[in-house]
Amino acid sequence: MSDGELPHCDELFMKFFDRWYDDGDRKRKIHKATCPDVASCMVKRGTPASSLTPLLGDTLLKVSDQVDRMIEGARHDWSQDFGAKDPVSLKGLAAFDKHYDARQIQGVIARSDPQDFSNDYLVLCCELGAVMGAVLRQLRPDFEWVWEWPYWESYLYDSDARDQFKVFHWAIKKMSGYGVDDGLEAKLRFAAEQPWKKG
Repeated sequence: MSDGELPHCDELFMKFFDRWYDDGDRKRKIHKATCPDVASCMVKRGTPASSLTPLLGDTLLKVSDQVDRMIEGARHDWSQDFGAKDPVSLKGLAAFDKHYDARQIQGVIARSDPQDFSNDYLVLCCELGAVMGAVLRQLRPDFEWVWEWPYWESYLYDSDARDQFKVFHWAIKKMSGYGVDDGLEAKLRFAAEQPWKKG
């Protein structure tokens, strides 16, 4: 990786995330690495989120709790790391965007050991994905979480439009050469407004 050049999101997914899937998890994945920003569910309009999750009981609660922990982790870490006053908000995401430019992301990648589940790159991506999910729900309270395993496969779901928003994959894209300059606030507003449905 040369100066100013970040790896592609799929390369970073395979390096930092793929190792934590078992063979069954990989077989269930439609995409080998990162997913499209928005995907359509092949279900009837109005199908509830609860009927889409493959998880049950304790596993479902474990995933939901883990996402909540990542949001709380972001509240603490982002306020300390770059002074975000309200991390779980559009302003918090704008502050994250401003701080994590290509140089900062290079530093995160360089200091992260992919064999350590608690490495900075994986944790930061998961905090960002969880926060984006929370903020998207602020903008669109009708969107629901669909819980998946591993927890970063969880996504926001619009039961009316039948769209999936893979927010953790958005985070990996932001933290890569593919999406470093996309603009998180604009991306969240675009997802909330869904202009592609208004034609």
